[in-house]
Amino acid sequence: MIKRILLNILFGCLGLVIALLLMEVFIRFAGVTGADGQFSFRGYPLEPYALNVEGLHRVVDSYVENESKATLIYDESAGWAHRPNSISQEGSFTVNAGGLRSQVDYDQYPRHDTLRIAAFGDSFVAGVGVNDDQVWVKRLEVELNRLGMRVETLNFGVGGYGMDQAYIRWQNLGRAYKPDLVLFAFQPENLDRNVNVFRPLYYRRVAVPFSKPRFVLHNDQLALLNVPTLPTAELKSVYSSFESHPLAAYEAHYESHEFVSQWWAASRLASFINALVKSHGGAKLDYGPGSERGELGKAIVDAFAESVKSGEAEFIVVHLPQREHLQNLLDGNVSPFSYLLNHINENYRYVDMVDHLGSQHTEGRFYDATHHYGTEINHLVALTLASEIAECVKNASCRLPRFTDTETLFFHRQE
Repeated sequence: MIKRILLNILFGCLGLVIALLLMEVFIRFAGVTGADGQFSFRGYPLEPYALNVEGLHRVVDSYVENESKATLIYDESAGWAHRPNSISQEGSFTVNAGGLRSQVDYDQYPRHDTLRIAAFGDSFVAGVGVNDDQVWVKRLEVELNRLGMRVETLNFGVGGYGMDQAYIRWQNLGRAYKPDLVLFAFQPENLDRNVNVFRPLYYRRVAVPFSKPRFVLHNDQLALLNVPTLPTAELKSVYSSFESHPLAAYEAHYESHEFVSQWWAASRLASFINALVKSHGGAKLDYGPGSERGELGKAIVDAFAESVKSGEAEFIVVHLPQREHLQNLLDGNVSPFSYLLNHINENYRYVDMVDHLGSQHTEGRFYDATHHYGTEINHLVALTLASEIAECVKNASCRLPRFTDTETLFFHRQE
């Protein structure tokens, strides 16, 4: 009896080993190795990952070859910026002489009777996907004028920016225009951009061939790395020996251990199981207190606010949720970004567009092909902010030192 049980166990173990070996062989034959050396099975890249050096080099070469026609150009302080006096998006995205999205140029100093509002952020501020007159920053000017206010709005948004780059753009360009009110509009996904140095490693579907500045926290103080940012032409040599580059240690979207073969990664089956675990309930990114993403985002907002207020301007933070995040919140789920959002809500004038968008706004018809806000949501953002700003000017809760009497900002409304 005991002998029979042992034989059954032995045959069971042998059968399991054979099944595992067959699965190992199947994955090895059915998997695909890309030009960059990355092995994938059923759409899952398996560890050890391969840094696509050849592909990264192609991105750099393509940009250098077409640099004279590019609408995004190298910027030593922020990484990249709009090319002044350029037009893109099939003629519907105009950049003025100062590098701002606008069909007109602005004097450095605002008119004495006009409230100057400056907006900072990424592509949701720049207005990718809509025409010059449809982006919410421009619509805000129209709506406030309709409410009887003398206002001009300046759009400093640039596609792909993190919170850090928006803050740097304020420091190096925006503050020189002496705005009375600064809007910092962001989506919490920007917290992941703050810990990125080499843009192609963060978002590989769009070939933005630049590096960016990177803040780190030392003794709760912001310190800036990669400034001036690496010129595009130098990036090829960086990618060729990435692991040894000093900035590689600060690139959160390059986990060195994932690019080095672990003992278990000798088995393609084990690597596939690891990939499945990661994609279904694996370790989640931490945006809470004590995490680098959470604390760095909080420090950047605080520094941005302090800088704006020291320049005698009002500071307003605007939360522009992505479609997926909006759906998640409307479903009643707790935001993984609540640490930062709660901090902003408790300390600054804050407009959360989640409170003004409904379930219908998760439908695809409200977004363009690249998942940016379409015309209707842009208009809703403008209406919401116009109401907030007009009210705070009327009741003098906005700090506007340039105006001793804010009534001078109003004229008789033209119906």
